[in-house]
Amino acid sequence: MKKHLLIALAAVGMLSLTSCEDFLDSTNYTQANSSNYPAAPADLNKELAALYGVMNQFCKDPLQTPWLVWNIMSDDTNGAGGTGDIEAHAIGHLMTNKDELYSLAWHNTYVGIARANAIIYSVDAFDWTGNEVTRNQLLGEAYFMRGLFYLWGTQFWGDIPAYWGAAAPDPCPQASAKDVIFPHILADFVSASNLMTNGATTWGDGHAMKGAAEGYLARAYMFYQGFYNKAGELATANLADVELPEQEGVNGPLTKAFVVSALEDCINNSGAQLIPDFRQLWQYTNELTAPDYEYTKDLAEAGQFWAGNGNKEQLFQVQFSNIATWNGTTAMGFTNMTSLYLGLRCDANENGQENGGPETLPFGQGWGQGVFNMNAVNEWPASDPRKKATVLDCDTELQQFAYTTSCSEETGKYNKKWIAVTCSGSSWSDHASAYTWWGVYRATNTTVANTNGNSFQGDHFNDVVLLRLADVMLMHSELTGTADMMNRVQERAGVAKTGYSWENIKNERRWELFGEGIRFNDLRRWSGIDGGQNCLAAVALEKQNGSAVNYTGRWTTMHHASTSWAQRYAETNGFLPIPPGQINIVNDPEVLKQNAGWGTDAQDWNMASTPVY
Repeated sequence: MKKHLLIALAAVGMLSLTSCEDFLDSTNYTQANSSNYPAAPADLNKELAALYGVMNQFCKDPLQTPWLVWNIMSDDTNGAGGTGDIEAHAIGHLMTNKDELYSLAWHNTYVGIARANAIIYSVDAFDWTGNEVTRNQLLGEAYFMRGLFYLWGTQFWGDIPAYWGAAAPDPCPQASAKDVIFPHILADFVSASNLMTNGATTWGDGHAMKGAAEGYLARAYMFYQGFYNKAGELATANLADVELPEQEGVNGPLTKAFVVSALEDCINNSGAQLIPDFRQLWQYTNELTAPDYEYTKDLAEAGQFWAGNGNKEQLFQVQFSNIATWNGTTAMGFTNMTSLYLGLRCDANENGQENGGPETLPFGQGWGQGVFNMNAVNEWPASDPRKKATVLDCDTELQQFAYTTSCSEETGKYNKKWIAVTCSGSSWSDHASAYTWWGVYRATNTTVANTNGNSFQGDHFNDVVLLRLADVMLMHSELTGTADMMNRVQERAGVAKTGYSWENIKNERRWELFGEGIRFNDLRRWSGIDGGQNCLAAVALEKQNGSAVNYTGRWTTMHHASTSWAQRYAETNGFLPIPPGQINIVNDPEVLKQNAGWGTDAQDWNMASTPVY
């Protein structure tokens, strides 16, 4: 185990030097002032820690995190959970159940942008003579994080208010994502990749590395060309150079060749490696759990366990630490609540049987959300070893599984990559003590207290992996039309190597990255904006109609809550509603207006209650 809960991240309470004006968010974050802060380079390191901490603030509500929202919106995953989990169901049906469904995500996006800008515009207030590498790495990380938050923001909402100065102008109107914001996003990742140096940070310490910037440059570039420019198959498309704004680290227009070379540098020089056994990427192969789990006993007997948090395949991740507490709101972002949300559905079936005890070892109890769609699971060839490594088939793998009397959109197909994990030392009947394997590890190997007082809900410290080397390799094959990198990923997975084709690379990305929050935006960029109800994304999403689900203990079929998945995708292009509270603050449609498909003239986006199947 390379990293664990004993590693504490820096506090996230640092005030940013600047922030957005009130119309971007109703809360003011401008209390600190640049006349007396930062006073020394070390203060910038504190600001950088606070910048990374914004990702943990997303984690306070997993249903406002990009990775889980996009996972549920995809054709691979149902909202599921209980009959009262309207929010998860609404996300899965491309609808909403309340006006401010994504207000926390909006808030955190702009806090992150403000903190990144604060560093960018104060870094040269100090003399870095002899420490240029440190200065460039710090600046590169700030550019990377600004690009990341704008990427998340534009993929969530499309055209959003945007600024790149030390402070937001007033007013700060919506900017075109295609024409204005994406060139800046690409510029930020170019700056980051050119400023940062391989080896300038310790691997897995939570900081962005040069390889992460190179990988995210490709991810943003491919979305921009595929979605906004409707390029189709990127390997054969004639991709125009992208004119970038002037800033440090940018040297002219962005070419496809530069993006490919960045991917190759990441693959060859970043130090990233494919973990030999695909299963070792996921926490269920940890040393406390693997010996108990029939599927992983062969690894345990060979002395091979989980590669751990911050392992060499992870290029960027959200990290967690043992400072989570239910007292207040800030610190709860430091436990991986996604694992809790995706745990086996709590409550009991009609016979009183519950999930999450020794009968479901090694998988723990939770809210039962984000289960895999039955049609998607059935489409995945059984011959692919990654299927069993990713999909928990509760009916065949567990001694007992309860389809509870409260479940909705349940399939019994859970996400092994993210789900809560237990071990034989878990306190099954006492959720306050060592319920998860992390709780057992903490209790038996450290003197660190369970500060959250609730192991069931708080002892989850596995990274949320945002970028893996395998993803970088597959992006390289997709951009170049070559099979070499795809074949390396297939070889590691234990599946037959294939030649390059657009269909092959699309399938390979789906199966390798299944359940990691990547699929939805892949579908969008393969379809192009304004693709209508017959585009690839709309057709794929519509396959959810008629899929088998369990509702309150009985099997039935799923249908859309209002119209159809294809229609909702065509109406929205996969964008989410801008929080109406922000629009009301501005009260000027020339500055900020609602996205298509979410206006008051159509009500097929509003889910008042869970669909009854």
